[in-house]
Amino acid sequence: MHRTLIFPILLLLITGCQQQGAPGGETGATRIDSAMRTAFVPVPNHPGEPGDNIIYAASFALAWDSLCGFMGGDQESTLPLIRRLNASRKEEKPLLPGDYQATVEVIGDEIKVTAAFQRNLPFAVPFDIVEGGMVFGKKSRVKAFGMPVFNHAQAGQVGVLYYESDDKFVIRLTPGPERDEMVLAKGFSEGEKLSNMRSRVEAAIVKGQQEKAKGKHPWKYFIGEEDEVKIPVVRFHLSTVFPELIDQLVAARGQMLQIKVAEQRTAFELDEKGVIIESEAVIADSAATVIDDVLPVKHLYFDEPFLVMVSRKGAENPYFIMKVANAELMREVKGETAK
Repeated sequence: MHRTLIFPILLLLITGCQQQGAPGGETGATRIDSAMRTAFVPVPNHPGEPGDNIIYAASFALAWDSLCGFMGGDQESTLPLIRRLNASRKEEKPLLPGDYQATVEVIGDEIKVTAAFQRNLPFAVPFDIVEGGMVFGKKSRVKAFGMPVFNHAQAGQVGVLYYESDDKFVIRLTPGPERDEMVLAKGFSEGEKLSNMRSRVEAAIVKGQQEKAKGKHPWKYFIGEEDEVKIPVVRFHLSTVFPELIDQLVAARGQMLQIKVAEQRTAFELDEKGVIIESEAVIADSAATVIDDVLPVKHLYFDEPFLVMVSRKGAENPYFIMKVANAELMREVKGETAK
């Protein structure tokens, strides 16, 4: 009689996207609990709660890919999360093999799967600290950085990809000669899936490219001397468990294995020193094409929910996406109140 063997799978996932170790000098990650308004999703099309900070880092999907490779293929399951993880294997990998480490180890009757990456990406020219911070969500005064006063070198690191108004725009931060880039988008964070938010941002970028090519409103697509940029400082070092996967059975080489641990740890820091570098140079439109003597002023303030996407330059898929919906991952300015 055939006997099905059930071994536990230890699925550990570690992601680092940080500078100089853990943000804030922390030595360990804080475990996300039900009291927090922040959540990880293992793939961008996995739903989160609309009012939460929603974070995707590619390490979980990369670890799942390694696990499925060890098992000899995708896992058949009716569980939506496993189906989404399987589907992610068919997409272009957001990181090249040399950009991350993934291992599968058999330890006694356990399988340990790990995937990890770390990106240390400073700006070529640091931005300024915003004195007094900025108000986020109309109620929290938080630490911020950016370009509150025009600086030619700093302006050269900011590319405007789409601009409808001060409430809806997309920028790209383009620091130095590396292969990563970061897009920040305000006004596109409605809903519960990062994949839908990303699609709306990408559609807006295409619209901006078309508008720019036609020479319409060229002032939108360069940073003028009266324009301002303000971005909240975001720092966290968090861990989470994906309970949907715990105790799920998966097939491996004719035997059934049981997932016993499914965790992810992510550290992230975004401040005036940077996160991202890319090799693309910023070329501003010539102001000589604008007839009006007085240009409209753009206030590029990320003071409401916004999206952050980090990717290798030229890659189809980002390796990090975050919807910043509340001030939980920011640092409040002590002694200051929102006005």
